[in-house]
Amino acid sequence: MTMAELVARYDTPVPRYTSYPPVPHWCDTPTEGAWTTSLRGSLADDDASLALYVHVPFCESLCTFCGCNTVITRDHRHESSYVDLVLAELDAYLARVPELAARPFRQCHLGGGTPTFLAVDALDRLLGGIAARLGSRADDFEGSIEVDPRVTTRPQLEVLRRHGFSRVSLGVQDVDEGVQKLVNRIQPIERTVAVCDD
Repeated sequence: MTMAELVARYDTPVPRYTSYPPVPHWCDTPTEGAWTTSLRGSLADDDASLALYVHVPFCESLCTFCGCNTVITRDHRHESSYVDLVLAELDAYLARVPELAARPFRQCHLGGGTPTFLAVDALDRLLGGIAARLGSRADDFEGSIEVDPRVTTRPQLEVLRRHGFSRVSLGVQDVDEGVQKLVNRIQPIERTVAVCDD
């Protein structure tokens, strides 16, 4: 197959990879009862464990390629109330399906937005609050996070490590300055290397 044939074959719109099943396959909004029944059903297997995704929507600037659910702000006062809301939502789930806390907590992923928008204390409070509510962390726990090297610090990485995080997805779109200007993400390679060295 030639390159032109390959491009022609796959040059069609596709759903964003960040949601599965993709949004066009969603049909009805479940009722609270249907949702909690579904959660309980997922716990029916004795080997069931928990995997948690926490979306942190904040970014200090908008990259022009972004299709994520984001809130663009430099006002970090939002982060404390957001952590409160995430933990309150987890409390609401646990009130309706308390058996969630009895299962091993196997995976936690922080995505966004920019999860490292959160200051060290807010990040620590979020992860500590989740751990306190979900009971025992599995021996093979895997914590992962998407980071923007422009706003990621060593103290944040230390908090993540203390909470069992061992995987970091670094956001690097391109190292060419011209491309960085086009996508509104000026990110010198030295900054990315510095985060890797931390």
